[in-house]
Amino acid sequence: MKLYIFTGENGGHRMERFREEALKIGNIELIIKDMHKIVISNDGLYDGGEKIEFNDSVVWLFSNLTTVQSIANFLSTKNILSWPNDGATVFADKFDSSVFFFSNNIPTPKTVFINSKNNIDNIINYLGGFPVIIKKTIGSMGMFVEVVNNKEEVEKFIDDTFTRAGRSGMAFNRIKFILQEFIKDVEGVDYRVLCLDGEILGVIRRTAESGFKSNISLGGRAEKVELDKKLEKYVKEILKKGNIFYAGIDFIKKGDDYIAIEVNTSAQFKGFEKATGINVAGKIIQKLIEKRVN
Repeated sequence: MKLYIFTGENGGHRMERFREEALKIGNIELIIKDMHKIVISNDGLYDGGEKIEFNDSVVWLFSNLTTVQSIANFLSTKNILSWPNDGATVFADKFDSSVFFFSNNIPTPKTVFINSKNNIDNIINYLGGFPVIIKKTIGSMGMFVEVVNNKEEVEKFIDDTFTRAGRSGMAFNRIKFILQEFIKDVEGVDYRVLCLDGEILGVIRRTAESGFKSNISLGGRAEKVELDKKLEKYVKEILKKGNIFYAGIDFIKKGDDYIAIEVNTSAQFKGFEKATGINVAGKIIQKLIEKRVN
């Protein structure tokens, strides 16, 4: 079987771990493709002028939402197994994720889509005043997320994001923003629940080195914690309603309850493997083989 990984990363921990586990398993050919060098056509995907044939293959996609959606949609028409699939791309958008949580009775912060700079005063009043959290709706590893304390900081975040997008070539990404209530009591701590094919692999508590961002990529510390019944209930409901194959689901804890923040269908797992000792890369590959065979 062939496992194609389409990625914009230049190496990185995930790629190395997938290589290691593919070599151990032995009956899988791992093929890594640079997403930025692929031609995505309405009749197929091309690399170096040659059409990629997906016979006996599964596909793993690491890239921005727009590109993943295009490839996932194409692969679904050919009945080629991929993750994220065309249905899971909804979770890449933080506003769509918040709507999903709310509609399925999963506690989640009050979240508002910014539809105009001229409407910020009304949005802030609805949220109960500053401070609030502003986010670009598509992003990962704590990027494009800040606490803002006034209208000027909101506008500056938006303007700076568009400026950075133009300079970095991100203009091909959709750029939208949300404002979210800031829950100060839980600042700097969250819970990452890693899930695979309907199974909860484990839970880590992430603590920020400083500030409110607890991402491991930003220096946050990870420690293994036990899965309690309330968190398990929420996670299983998300997995069921979202039809999720692989994801890191993030929560904050306020009092005795958990509040869902986002579903990352392309979750990093370096910190999780280190904290728990669980072989995430190996489990992913084994599950993909099982699903391809079945």
